[in-house]
Amino acid sequence: MIDWDKIRRKRNVLLSHSDWTQLSDNGLTDAKRTKWTTYRTALRDLPTTYASATDKSDIVWPTKPS
Repeated sequence: MIDWDKIRRKRNVLLSHSDWTQLSDNGLTDAKRTKWTTYRTALRDLPTTYASATDKSDIVWPTKPS
């Protein structure tokens, strides 16, 4: 069984570490900002995307943009 509380905590840390990418004065190009937005959406959607997962190894974490 998946410990969703633990998954959400990890996800929330990753989201908080990327909050800066959504600020208007972040210095990113529009293309890079879009990649970060997509990444953050995938993180927020993890519980829904993998709702039927039975093991934490079934969850594929999105790749952080470079």
